[in-house]
Amino acid sequence: MSDPSRPSKHSSRTSRQGGAGSTEPGSASAADGARRRQASTWIGGGTGNAQGSTGASSSRTGGQKASGQMASGAKASGAKESGAKASGPRQSGPGQSRTAGSSKSAGAKAKGAATTGAAAASRTASRSKKVSAKSGRRPGFFGRLAGLLNYPRAGKKNPWRWFPSFRMIFGAIALVFLAGVGGAAILYATTDVPEPQDVALAQTSRVYYSDGTTEMGTFSEVNRTILPADQIPDNIKKAVVASEDSTFYENRGVSPRGIIRAFVNNVSGGARQGGSTITQQYVERYYTGTDTSYLGKAREIMMAIKADQSLSKDEILERYLNTIYFGRGAYGIQAASKAYFNKDAKDLTDSEAALLVGLIPAPSAYDPAVNPDTAAKRWNRVVDREVNVTKALTAEQASQMAIPETIAPSAQNSLGGPNGYLMRMAQSELKRQGFTEDEINTGGFSIVTTIDKNMQDNTVKAIENLPDDRPADNHVGTVTIDPTSGAIRAMYGGADYITQGRSDATQSRMQAGSIFKTFTLVAALEDGYSLNSTWQGNSPQTYGNWPVKNFGNVNYGTVSLLRATTDSINTAYGQLNIEMGPEKTKAAAIQLGLSEDTPGLDDNQTNVLGTASPTVMDMAQAYSTIAAQGVHRTPHIVQKVSNPDGSNRYEAKDDAEQVLDKDIAINATVALQGPPSEGSAKYVGRNMDGREVAGKTGTSEDFKSAWFVGFTPQLVTAVGMFQPSEDGKSENQLTPFGGEKSITGGTFPTEVWVDIMKPSLDGQEKLDFPDAVSTKNKKGSQGDQSSSSSSRRARTTAPTTTQAPPATQEPTQEPTQEPTQEPTQEPTTEQAPPSEEQTTEAPPENDGGEEQQSQTQEPVTRPGAGQNPPGAGTRPTEGATTPNRPTASAGAGR
Repeated sequence: MSDPSRPSKHSSRTSRQGGAGSTEPGSASAADGARRRQASTWIGGGTGNAQGSTGASSSRTGGQKASGQMASGAKASGAKESGAKASGPRQSGPGQSRTAGSSKSAGAKAKGAATTGAAAASRTASRSKKVSAKSGRRPGFFGRLAGLLNYPRAGKKNPWRWFPSFRMIFGAIALVFLAGVGGAAILYATTDVPEPQDVALAQTSRVYYSDGTTEMGTFSEVNRTILPADQIPDNIKKAVVASEDSTFYENRGVSPRGIIRAFVNNVSGGARQGGSTITQQYVERYYTGTDTSYLGKAREIMMAIKADQSLSKDEILERYLNTIYFGRGAYGIQAASKAYFNKDAKDLTDSEAALLVGLIPAPSAYDPAVNPDTAAKRWNRVVDREVNVTKALTAEQASQMAIPETIAPSAQNSLGGPNGYLMRMAQSELKRQGFTEDEINTGGFSIVTTIDKNMQDNTVKAIENLPDDRPADNHVGTVTIDPTSGAIRAMYGGADYITQGRSDATQSRMQAGSIFKTFTLVAALEDGYSLNSTWQGNSPQTYGNWPVKNFGNVNYGTVSLLRATTDSINTAYGQLNIEMGPEKTKAAAIQLGLSEDTPGLDDNQTNVLGTASPTVMDMAQAYSTIAAQGVHRTPHIVQKVSNPDGSNRYEAKDDAEQVLDKDIAINATVALQGPPSEGSAKYVGRNMDGREVAGKTGTSEDFKSAWFVGFTPQLVTAVGMFQPSEDGKSENQLTPFGGEKSITGGTFPTEVWVDIMKPSLDGQEKLDFPDAVSTKNKKGSQGDQSSSSSSRRARTTAPTTTQAPPATQEPTQEPTQEPTQEPTQEPTTEQAPPSEEQTTEAPPENDGGEEQQSQTQEPVTRPGAGQNPPGAGTRPTEGATTPNRPTASAGAGR
C-alpha cells in the first residue's frame, strides 16, 4: 500500500515559478501541492470571515506579495503548515535544489503573508463586532423586524443611520390607518342612535347635597312635547336649516369643511369649536353633551354618520327640533313656542320661527328678555341667510317681517322653595368658573354642593320657629360657613325663590350697625392698642361736630376696650376710631373680606357704627376670617362637578390666605366672647350648652336692621333681619312682633342663631378658643393683655368732648337672686354691675348693651357680670324691658 502522504508519480506536473522550473516529477508535485494547500487554507480562512477572496488569489500566484490583498481571517497556522510541506520533498540534483530553494522562498513569503493576513482579519472582525453592536439588531423576531424596517439604516453613517427609513415611515402610517379603520368599525357597530324621548333626560344636570347622594334638585325641568313630523311647520324647518346647516340635505351627517375650519381655529388658539351639522348637534346631546374635545367629536362624527345612514333627513330634522334646547327650560319647538309666544308651534309666523332659531347657539344669553340687542342681531342673521343662502324667503317677504314681541319668562318650578336660592347660587358660582348657563342646564352634570342637609334643615326650621305674628314683609337671611375650608354649609335666602328671586342672604343689603365695631377692634389691635386700653364710656359725647350717644343714653364711665366690646359702647368706640383713624376701620373691613364697592363703606369717622350696607354673606365671610385665626377663604357652595360619564370636570380649590396676624385674630376673638357671655347676646351663651361662642350683635339707626354674627371654632353663622320698603329701594323700621317692643340684634337674630347652631353642632366636640396672646403694646396700658390690669393707657391729646354729667359716679347695688353664670372680663377697677332695676343714682349698664343711635332713651337694665339680678332667666333685651316669654328651662328664656 502506498503512503498517502507522498505524492503520486502519476500526478506530477512540470512547475514553473519565476522563470525557473524543475523537470523532476517529485519536486514539481511537492511545490504545486504546497501552493494549493496554502491557497486552500487562505481561502478557507477568508470565507470564514465572509471577505477572503483576495487573499486566496494571491496565494495561488505564489510569487506575489500577500500583504495588503489578503482578506481578514487567514490562519497563520495554515500558512506555516503549507510552508513546511513545500520544503518537505527531498532534493535530487541541481534542478531539485533550485526547486527546493524556490519552494523555500515561496514558503517564507507565504508565512509573512499569513502573519499580515491574520492581523488584518483581527481588525476586520473587531470592526464587524462594532457595527453589529451599533446596529442594535439582534437575532430573532426583533432582529428580523429591524431588518424589514431597515432600522437602523444600513450603509449610513451617524447620525443619518438613526433617521427613520422610508419603510419604517410607511409602515407606521399603514399601522395607524389599519388601527383607525378597525376602531371606527368597532365604534360604528356598537353605537346606537338615541331616541328623542331619551335625549332631554340625558341632558338634565342634577344637584346634590354634600354627601353626594341626596338630591337637592335639577337645574332645568324637562319641559318638552314631542311633535310628529307633519305637525312641525315648514317655516321652522327652513329657518333652522338656513341658520345651522345650509348643506343639511346634501351632506352625509358631517361637514368636512366645517370640521377643518374648527380644527384650524382650535390649533390656532381660538375657542374650542366643533364644526357641527344638524345631525351632529342632535346626537351630541345624548352621547357627548357639549363636549368639544377631539375624542368627543370623533364619537359624535361616527354617530352622526350612522344616524344619517339609518334615518331619513326628515326624521333627523324632526328629532332635532323635538330635542334642541331653546332656553327658559324648553326642550323642543313646541315647548319653546309656549315659553316665548304662548302658542303652539304650528301657529308660529316666519318672524317668530326666525327668532327661536336664532336662540339655539346660546339660548339664555340670546333671550330677548335678557339681551334684546343681541336677540335682534341673531334674528336678522337668520332672515338674511334664508334670503341669501337657502332662498327660503324672498327679499320682499323679508322686508315685510319685523322682530316679534315675546312674553315675560316664568320662573322654573324646579327652583321653588328655599333650595332654589342654593341652586341659583351654585349656578352663579359655576358661571364664574367658566361654565355657561346653557351648559349647566343641559350638560347632564352631577353637581355636589357643600350644603350639609342636616344643617340646612335646621336653618329652615329656625326661621319657621319665629312667632306667628311675624310681619309678612319681615325678611331674614342667614349663612353658615365652615371657617376651616370656606365651604357654605347652610343658607337661607327666602321662603321661595319662585315668588322672590332676590336672595336675602347674598343680594339684599342692610345697614351693619354695631357688628361693624369688630373691624375697628381688629384695626386697633393691629395698630398696637391693648384690650386693656381705656376709653370714655359716658353718654352723650361730642367729637368735633359729631355727637355720639350710647343706646339708651347709658353712662358707663371709663371702660377698657374689652368692656366697650362686651357692652357695645358707642362713645368709647367713637373715640377710638377718631384717635386711631377711621381709614383703618375701612381697611380692616376690606382686609377681612368686604368688597371695596360695599355701599356706604368709607373712611368717615362714623363708619365704626356701621353706616355701610353689606350682605349677610359679606359679614359671614369677614367673621370667618377671624374664626380661622386670620386666614381668609372665599366662601364657596360647589364642591365638585362630574361629567355624565363620571369623569371629573371641576373641583373647588382651597384659596387660603393669611390676611391677619394670628395673634391679632386670637385677641379679637377673646374680646368678641364678651357679648355672648355677658353682653347684648347673653341669650346665646346661656343656650349653647356650655360651648364657647364669640360674636357681636348689631342694630342700625331707627331699628331698620338687626344682626347677630357669631362663631364657634367649627362654624360661623350670620343672621340679618330687615324690613324693605314697598318699592324695595329702602328699609323701613322693623315692626315689633312676638311680644318685643323693638327688634334689636339681641332679640330674634340671637334666637335664630341658636336654633341653627345648637342642633348643627350636636355630637361634635366642644372646642375652646385660645387664650389671649401677650404682646408688647405700642399703645394702651402696659402689661399682659390676657390679664386684668388696673393700669390705664397713656393718653395722647384727647378729642374735645361734651359730657352729660351723671347723677353720681357710684352705682347702687341690689342683692342678687342667684350666683353669676359667667365670670367677669372687665378690669377690676371698673364700675360694679348695676341692679336689674333702673336707678337715677348711677349709670346702669345696658342689658342688651346695644349701640343703636336713637333718640329713644327708655331705661334698660343688664345683669351684672359678677351677679345675676331678678329675672336673670329671661333673654336680655336691647331696648325697653319686655314681658318674659315662655322659657324652655330655668335660666334659658325664650
